[in-house]
Amino acid sequence: MKKTLAFVLLMVALPAFAHPGHDANPLQDGLLHPLTGLDHLLMLLGTGVLAALTGRRLSLPLATLAAMFAGAVCGHLFGDVLGMEPMIVGSLLVAAAALLLPSRQWLLALIMPVFALFHGWAHGVEATPSAFWLFSAGFVTVSGLLLAAGFAGGCLLRRHTGLQKAFAGGLLAGAALVLAG
Repeated sequence: MKKTLAFVLLMVALPAFAHPGHDANPLQDGLLHPLTGLDHLLMLLGTGVLAALTGRRLSLPLATLAAMFAGAVCGHLFGDVLGMEPMIVGSLLVAAAALLLPSRQWLLALIMPVFALFHGWAHGVEATPSAFWLFSAGFVTVSGLLLAAGFAGGCLLRRHTGLQKAFAGGLLAGAALVLAG
């Protein structure tokens, strides 16, 4: 019953914190976007933390960035895709679950690039077509920095399981805020 309720809530979630209209200052808007969208910010920091906790130095962050950019190109070329918003919220839930279930961290960390594809897709859909490449350069740059910041935080969290659980709680709270719209 709980799983069904969670699934229904994910499917009726309001759109994530997207910010359309990035044509006035596309590079600046791209640089700021990952910092102003709670869903993107938490997913990137969570993935960086998971990369540190699972010993994936560069593979997970690079796969996440590549998937996010590939998703942005797909969103730019093809527009909206069904299930994009629930997948974005799902990324926060999976990152939180990975922190709460250390025995499953490695497996759940491998799924994060799939979720990043949908985050990127949202970026591609919301970017103004004429400003897509500048906007993308900005959001990919800051996304990489957020992954690095999450990785640094994850290195500190390695020795503190209580703080890992607190961070997971923050991800769950962030997912609840995104769901609430």
